[in-house]
Parts: sequence; C-alpha cells; structure tokens
Amino acid sequence: MTALELSSAVAVVGTGTMGQGIAQVALVAGHPVLLYDAAPDRAQAAAEAIGARLDRLVEKGRLTAEDRAAAGARLTSAQSLAELAGCGLVVEAILEQLDVKQRLFQELEDVVAEDCLLATNTSSLSVTAVAGPLRVPGRFVGLHFFNPAPLLPLVEVVSGFATYPAAATRAYETAKAWGKTPVRCADTPGFIVNRVARPFYAEALRL
Repeated sequence: MTALELSSAVAVVGTGTMGQGIAQVALVAGHPVLLYDAAPDRAQAAAEAIGARLDRLVEKGRLTAEDRAAAGARLTSAQSLAELAGCGLVVEAILEQLDVKQRLFQELEDVVAEDCLLATNTSSLSVTAVAGPLRVPGRFVGLHFFNPAPLLPLVEVVSGFATYPAAATRAYETAKAWGKTPVRCADTPGFIVNRVARPFYAEALRL
C-alpha cells in the first residue's frame, strides 16, 4: 500500500492550532486541502491564518512565491461535512472528548467513499474506542502529530484493535511522503511519547 496520491484531497476537521498545522503540512506536500469547523466562519479564518504563515515562509526564503500561490489555490474552507465527500483522507483535530469524536466519525462514514482513510489526531483517547461505533473500523487509524505540526517531524501512527494493516501502512507512507518521521505504535495509553514522558512528569511533581 502506497502513500495517498497528491491528487487526493485531504480534509482537516477542527481548525485550532493542531488542525491548522496538519492542514499546512498536507498543503505544502502538494494535496488539495479542505478545512471544516463546526463553528461558523472559523474554517475561513483558519485558511487565512495558514495563508499568512505561508507568506512568512516566502519572506524567509523557505517557499517560492510560485509554490505559495499554488498552495493557496489548493486550500478551501468547507461549510458542511457533505463537502468532504471526495476526500481520500480525513484527519480529525477537535476537542478530546470521546463521544464527540465518535459522533463526528459516524457522520463522516455516511459522507465519504469506502476507500477514504479516517484518522484522529488524539493524544490521549483510545483509537479503538473512537472507532468503536463505526461500521468499518478497519479504515480508522491514529495520526498523532506534535505541536507545531509543520516543524516537528514525529508522527505516531496508531493502529486500533480493528485497524486494517493496509490502512496503517497507507497512513505511515503518507506521513513519510509529507516529510515526517512516522513511527508505528499500538493503541496503548499515551502511545509512545506521552507514555514515556508521564513518569518524568510524576517525578517532577514528587520533587
């Protein structure tokens, strides 16, 4: 299973700091990107913020004006989830609340095609639990980016108990094609980074 084709659109649901960062990564990699947020006008504001960051990259010589213009043309804001129907990958970056994430993905499952990869950026919830209500949990995977997503290379690719190996591989290869350093991990509390870091937090508190 290879990386998602550049012609395939990537949607990011949730346009806070992480959502904007993930969208920027996919956009600079060459994908059409759609932004969606349940809050009115927030997706458009996020698109403008991403555009401003791309402008700064041009000023710093890290992005050509031509590539900036092309990226801007590929970035759009969606007014409804229905507009995400043609996407090849949807990444969720909304609040860390299990039932809210579950409802979102149930709605997405009724919208996107059967071969669309569904991913959550959760850092603390069980990927298996988020995918639990889905009709096809096998295409669901964790894609945990770190903040700021455009700068930090690590991406945890988390397989839930029902995740298809092919779906995990596509997520891994896509993150790699985006210039990231993906690592595969199991659906355990904290995944890798947070699981390793928590004893250090506890030791600091103890001290």
